[in-house]
Amino acid sequence: MKKTIFKAMILAGIGLIICLCGCGGSSNSTSSDSTSKQSTYFTYSGYSEQEYSSSTRSSLFVTMHDGVKLAVDIYLPAGGPKKDSFPTVFIFTPYGRAYIDPKSGVVTASDSEAYKLLSYGYAVVIADFRGTGASFGSLTFPDPLIGTDAKELIDWMASQSWCDGNVGMIGQSFLGYSQLAAAKNKPKALKAIIPEVIFFESYTEAFRSGGIASQNWIASYSQYLTARNLNFYYGAFLPAAPVFNEVVGGPLADEIPIMTTGTPPYTFLFDGPPTYADGVIRTGNYYYLATLGHLKNMTFQQAANACPYWDSTDPSLPGMTVKTGSPGSWLPDIIASGIPVLNLGGWFDGFTIGTVKLHATLAPHTTSRMIIAPRFHEEMPDAYKAYFSYKEDLFAQLFTEKLRFLDRYLKNINNGIDRQDPVYLYVMNKGWRAEKEWPLERQQMTAYFLGEDHLLSIIPTIGSSDDYLVDYTHSSTYGTNNSTRWVLVTTPDTLMIRTALDAKTLNYDTPTLQSDEEVTGHPIIDLWVSSNQSNGDFYVYLTDVDENGESIYVTEGKLRAAWKNLWKADDQVDGGLHVLPDLPWHGYAQNQFVSNVLANNQVIELKFDLMPTSWVFKKGHKIRLAIAGADLGNFELNPALAPNNKVSELPNTIITVHRTAVYASKIILPVIPY
Repeated sequence: MKKTIFKAMILAGIGLIICLCGCGGSSNSTSSDSTSKQSTYFTYSGYSEQEYSSSTRSSLFVTMHDGVKLAVDIYLPAGGPKKDSFPTVFIFTPYGRAYIDPKSGVVTASDSEAYKLLSYGYAVVIADFRGTGASFGSLTFPDPLIGTDAKELIDWMASQSWCDGNVGMIGQSFLGYSQLAAAKNKPKALKAIIPEVIFFESYTEAFRSGGIASQNWIASYSQYLTARNLNFYYGAFLPAAPVFNEVVGGPLADEIPIMTTGTPPYTFLFDGPPTYADGVIRTGNYYYLATLGHLKNMTFQQAANACPYWDSTDPSLPGMTVKTGSPGSWLPDIIASGIPVLNLGGWFDGFTIGTVKLHATLAPHTTSRMIIAPRFHEEMPDAYKAYFSYKEDLFAQLFTEKLRFLDRYLKNINNGIDRQDPVYLYVMNKGWRAEKEWPLERQQMTAYFLGEDHLLSIIPTIGSSDDYLVDYTHSSTYGTNNSTRWVLVTTPDTLMIRTALDAKTLNYDTPTLQSDEEVTGHPIIDLWVSSNQSNGDFYVYLTDVDENGESIYVTEGKLRAAWKNLWKADDQVDGGLHVLPDLPWHGYAQNQFVSNVLANNQVIELKFDLMPTSWVFKKGHKIRLAIAGADLGNFELNPALAPNNKVSELPNTIITVHRTAVYASKIILPVIPY
């Protein structure tokens, strides 16, 4: 759930060498002499320079209010100007604050950007969540202790002589969650956060997209997080580094108990009492006992199973619901804190909707900026770099923006970032563009109606209906690794080509476009449907069909028909805050579920949003709408039709899509005029 973890471990080992050779700049930056200053998107010089050539690292435990000890690493700049204190960047992680190779003993920070920040004169603190890495305690999800622990650590940092009292936070996914949780608790020293690829509302984004369990993601992430928390190691998958060496003068790697039985993946927790390579019996067994305590963690799978509804109460956290554990519900407190926020997202990320909702809801009330790149959760694959002719180093560009933001709010450098347009979007098939708001004020919400002969047209036609025999083998996976935007621990290694998959769906195409058409914003689908079954799930894909008939994925949305009714979107946030953008919200509370919603062939309306996008459909191409009834392997089959989630249980299912004057099925696209 963080930037390609294996790549990060490799980069971390050489990160300091790289940064000394000029990291932090982007390949499209213009050159300047020593007196010039530049501060625009992806270009930054003359305000903040790399002054430190090395760093020091120390590790310790910091005790929380309830006695739980958290593992903390402190990195301080060295090899540069003498300073007593530094602005501090805090990285709070459940994935291991640092990794150790049990064979070589080499320790590397889990986030390679730490080395870059050190060279610019920032202290960096990386800490393990309770229940993870080398920290004690156990972890549940959602857990309010993530936020209170973060506040305690920030308060502790601010009291240390090496911290100048200004703290910022960075990190993606769960690390972004920890930033928002920290801001909710309003630590005085926290001056800026940069949450990257994180959700707004955990029910539909983390567990059940459209009210349908994201089974592949839940299972894969649960396995990944458990392996990390139990300090498994095999191949490039390394355990978290111990905090200190109990045997003075010995190698730190010897603090990791050896394996006596078992096969990869390795963990030392199931081999009986711990034994060590040096033969010395540890009196504290700190690393072993801390990791042993992680066996009490609630797995992500267990958390998902405990949340069938948006108002489900977590059995391990009385009074906590999916809602109260969602960052969106914390926004009134975050706004009250006044902490500036830089939201970073990706058009193919599973949490894209979270990035834009966080920014759009915050922006009217506090300092909020947003950048959305053509990336997935972890990275931008080479296939997409080639497709978009993207020649720059995206993550170097994003680091430049992080540095500008941190410089402004932690170092109080007047670099002008706060006077520039707050939104920066990569318009796919066109390039980067600055904007003043999200959604774009100039968007024209344009209805494309489903019509005769599977035509998608802005001119409605009086028609009838189309029957679709659901192909339950349809699986929206891509690449040799069978990945998808939803399985955030992997990334498709090819373009998401849907040509063959579209043959398993009900399709509607526009006529060949006579000019380029840009769609930037939130597509809304409005379907009128019936079925020969009493229940059903609906998946909608927006694709770009080129001159050769090849269909490439643009975006998608989905909804379980039982959640057809619309409810007040502001229910997602406490405190009377208006949730933006204005999008359909289906409640997802237990009493809002409609059983047998399609019984007796009744016609119902399903109106829901697709994931936001910014895409230029080129002249000579077609815009396609594809409708499916399943995404096999990625999302659960409808339990009313397949109680055991097996295709063999499913009855023949016919979906009827209506397209009459009364039942005018359509997709509404946010078209940007040229």
